[in-house]
Amino acid sequence: MNVLELFEQSTSRIVLPDGTSTAAAEIARRGRELAGHWLSNGLTVGDRVAVWMPNGATYLEALAGCAAGRLVVVSVNTRFSAEEAQALIVRSGTKLVVDASWRRPQGGAPGPSPGGSAMADDPFVVFTTSGTTSRPKLVLHTQGSIAKHGHDTAGAFGYTADDVALIAMPFCGTFGLSGVTAALAANSTIVLEEHFDAVATAELIVRHGVTVVNGSDDMYHRLLSAGADLSSIRIGGYARFNSSLEGIVERGERVGARLTGLYGMSEVQALFAIRDPSGNPSERALAGGTMASAQASFRIEAGELWLRGPSMFAGYLADGGAAIDTQLTESAFSDGWFRTGDVAEGPAASDDTNRTFTYVTRMGDALRLGGFLVSPADVEQRILEVSGVTQALVVAVDLPTGARPVAFVVAPDGVDEADVIAHCATRLARYKVPVRVIVLEEFPTTPSANGN
Repeated sequence: MNVLELFEQSTSRIVLPDGTSTAAAEIARRGRELAGHWLSNGLTVGDRVAVWMPNGATYLEALAGCAAGRLVVVSVNTRFSAEEAQALIVRSGTKLVVDASWRRPQGGAPGPSPGGSAMADDPFVVFTTSGTTSRPKLVLHTQGSIAKHGHDTAGAFGYTADDVALIAMPFCGTFGLSGVTAALAANSTIVLEEHFDAVATAELIVRHGVTVVNGSDDMYHRLLSAGADLSSIRIGGYARFNSSLEGIVERGERVGARLTGLYGMSEVQALFAIRDPSGNPSERALAGGTMASAQASFRIEAGELWLRGPSMFAGYLADGGAAIDTQLTESAFSDGWFRTGDVAEGPAASDDTNRTFTYVTRMGDALRLGGFLVSPADVEQRILEVSGVTQALVVAVDLPTGARPVAFVVAPDGVDEADVIAHCATRLARYKVPVRVIVLEEFPTTPSANGN
């Protein structure tokens, strides 16, 4: 199956942020029109189309258009600064940018795509992930990996046509896209939210009788703190991003919402695994779970989680976006298994009787900020651009509102904290901008660092 077929075969109704609704099949029809227009006006099969906008009908039409035209979507994080977005657009070799200023072409017929019929192994979407490098890696998925994962997830999560699925996470990330493809596969009613707002989201949940939703612990914390009525939610998949927010599942239980832990990442897609929704709250509070696909497997080698399965990415793209970076991709695998860089617990390997693992933490020095993995070097590099700063170290501090970065700097002639923060704010996504900049005379060192 390809992504266009996922839209065409779904009977889902999609409630848009403006309150109107449309059918998944209508999105597919408009996507075919877009594909015909794009391919008749200079784009060719395999070209990259950057999509940089909030959830909505235009985003879905762009997805369907790229699927129909055998084009590749470059997902630009809506929280990226203009400088970060531009860097991604250049690195990916993007030929067309669909953003807030873009206007859908009028007219056109939805006939056969000039690019020929889409195939399951066609490259389709690029996600970005910081991992432990200073530049985002470009994670490529095929149409088949996206479409099949939607069906696998719908089955594993028990989604049905009677469900109402709220998509509050952005499509630009695997969390949001996996949620909408699963809902399409299950023929569920889909309610889209352009930007998460606790009060507005709470109202949507009640108005539409939302039964399934996936989000971060921070999202649920804000909903619960706002007194949201979550009693209609029968499956609330939740990702643990903020270690300071304990007891989210129990808090949800007290208001009738059944929240349950998840696991996923850009390379294997979100919703890769889910905790049993019928389990007790202490079990459901754990990240990880049972793999959604019957064809997926895991191993735990020296504490590290290794994965394989049909939701796996096709590889990391090299700069220019047209070819796989063979060296970088091969370095992420061992004997055909993807090495996640995550610490996990469970049996040494999955089998027919035990396909469940527990995610513990991220290996290495990557920071989890705003639900995204961020290399501290990415932020430190920007801080070092400020005149007078000679050294910088960035760490994550858990706050009730989520993990936020704090910077420690050495500036012999002094530096203004506000200037450093302002400099970062113009060059980094908001979640990467330090909330504090603490100036030290020098960084503490161990005796060995001093040569003793």
